[in-house]
Amino acid sequence: MKTLAPSPCAAVLLAAGAARRMGGRPKLLLPIQGESLLQRAVRLAQRVQAHPLIVVVGYHAEDYPAALAGWDVTVVHNPDWATGLSSSLPWGVAALPADWPAEGTFFVLVPDQPLVLTEHLKALRRRLATCPGATAGACAYAGTVGVPALFRSVWRTRLMAAQGDAGARHYLAAYSREVAVLSLPQGDCDIDTEEDYAAVFVP
Repeated sequence: MKTLAPSPCAAVLLAAGAARRMGGRPKLLLPIQGESLLQRAVRLAQRVQAHPLIVVVGYHAEDYPAALAGWDVTVVHNPDWATGLSSSLPWGVAALPADWPAEGTFFVLVPDQPLVLTEHLKALRRRLATCPGATAGACAYAGTVGVPALFRSVWRTRLMAAQGDAGARHYLAAYSREVAVLSLPQGDCDIDTEEDYAAVFVP
């Protein structure tokens, strides 16, 4: 019996924010178990065979590329980063190959969710694959549905219109009937402040 090759899967990592609650320093360079938050997110995407890996940078555009030297990623600069989180989505999606197939999918990830694991991304992929009619898979935590999220190609056009500071969750809510939901309480942990970081990583 012939085994079909898996459909291509990419990843878009959103890393354009100013990290104002961290005093404006590049929080995605904070260390976690021998690597930065940003490097960890790239590694997670690599472990689920996501390719290409697109990292959207903005305020700290000059800081992050050095941390990614030697990694097989495409760095894209979002000049509109100050308008909000959603401004990075069109830049990331636009960087997908022009011939990205209809059966292809792509993750949208934020590197400041340190408790998201490879197994969670694999579970999200299975969730989308086993829900007939679903065009996206997303994670439920803290009363909302958001990233990590996995989108089918039909979402490219939708996310190209993203703007403001709502993030992907606004668009997931708008098309909620097409979204397969995975419960992921760990998604509620994100690093926004020094206190957040200390609570997770400092004994």
